[in-house]
Amino acid sequence: MKEENKKSKKKLLLYYLILAACLLVIAAVTVTVIFTVKGNTNDILDNKPGNGDVNKPDDGNKPDDGNKPDDDKNPDDDKPTGSDTSFMLPVKSAAVTSKYEFVYDQTLDRYCVHQGMDFEGKAGDEVCAVLDGTVTKVVTDHIINENYVTITHANGIATTYKYINAKSGLKEGDKVKRGEVIGSIAEAGGMEMKQGEHLHFEVSVNGKTADPDDYLDILEK
Repeated sequence: MKEENKKSKKKLLLYYLILAACLLVIAAVTVTVIFTVKGNTNDILDNKPGNGDVNKPDDGNKPDDGNKPDDDKNPDDDKPTGSDTSFMLPVKSAAVTSKYEFVYDQTLDRYCVHQGMDFEGKAGDEVCAVLDGTVTKVVTDHIINENYVTITHANGIATTYKYINAKSGLKEGDKVKRGEVIGSIAEAGGMEMKQGEHLHFEVSVNGKTADPDDYLDILEK
């Protein structure tokens, strides 16, 4: 009888040991699954845009590179700066009576290079600066009435307006604007007296005479 009780107790103990082992295995698997699922959930949350993940899609903007998107650009940034750099006509009329070329000078009765461009006009017609610049010469008492004004502009360009009466008070060092009146056509005189009243207009670049039409572009080619 005692032997049977011992065997029964051993079987019961073995049963409890097996049950305990099964419970431990189940507990271990459960814990492993919980931590695995939790880790995956954190990874998913960390990868959402805006969470600072290094693998988030590139939105095309480099961080802190100082470059704003085009939409943020000030519309005024595309506007040209400074004054207009194109020549305007020095007189209202574009009627050219003599261009930059080898010609016969009626007054001097000889052939020579006409180093400028002559514009038709009459005494009193306004003469304007073709570009912004600084007045560098004002001659009002030339012996044979070849009075003129010279203006220096940017990029080594200078313009001379000959056979004119300078505007009252105009002097060397004055700043003038493109289109500003600097004088008026004078009575005929000087070495082009026989051509009548007109404006003789010259252009020089770095001290060398240039063809005014290279800048005015008013003659038919």
